[in-house]
Amino acid sequence: MPESTVQGRVVQFQDSLKASRRGVVFLHGAGGSHHTFRDQWAGLKGVARLVIPDLPGHGRSGGPPLESVDACAAWVVEFLKEIGLDRFILAGHSMGGAIALQVALGGLKGLEALVLLGTGARLRISPAIFDGIGERFREFAPELVGWMTSAESSELLREDVASDVLSTRPATFLADFHACNGFDVMNRLDAIRVPTLVISGDDDRLTPLKYGEYLAVNIPGAVLKIIHGVGHLAMLEKPNEVNAVITSFVHSLE
Repeated sequence: MPESTVQGRVVQFQDSLKASRRGVVFLHGAGGSHHTFRDQWAGLKGVARLVIPDLPGHGRSGGPPLESVDACAAWVVEFLKEIGLDRFILAGHSMGGAIALQVALGGLKGLEALVLLGTGARLRISPAIFDGIGERFREFAPELVGWMTSAESSELLREDVASDVLSTRPATFLADFHACNGFDVMNRLDAIRVPTLVISGDDDRLTPLKYGEYLAVNIPGAVLKIIHGVGHLAMLEKPNEVNAVITSFVHSLE
């Protein structure tokens, strides 16, 4: 993976380096990494240049995790400058979607559109999740995976997600979830002025469908696509369907 230095921290990221008029920058959620978007990396390379960073303190990137969505958004702005992307779409999952919304509200030049997956304008975290991660992480991990996936998800996918969860430090999850808890832009969505695609699973227990519906109603011109039979990880549970929706949206911007 290529690497760069942003705000004094080494960041590693995937970059397809495809010659394209625009790039799609994927931002993972709490406790995640570039691996969250493995099926998009494999399936969307013909659509645009794909860039997938590990946020600070995640995956292969150094430093501690950042403490707020605002801090993450400022980091993303610096990262985009560092890699020289002039025109781009931000595609964020869960906490990554919150970061994308914060960047958009900052009016960053070059931002052409948003793709918001399994996220909301406010992200409150259940105390049961904080307790489970803080007090009995390894025993709680399968329960957390249950919160993240739908009843229809395969056992193979659940095992894969569990492996991802257990490879992440509990302190990283806690920092991310505290950042999510402090995020709230419910009254600011009408200031977003870029085309926006909202993707929500109808069996999402962490960011229920009503969160996506709220985004679609309150962001001017936003489009909501509901993926049926998936939970919080639509891009992994039904990757072909999600990739098709993203591809159609990117082509619509031409």
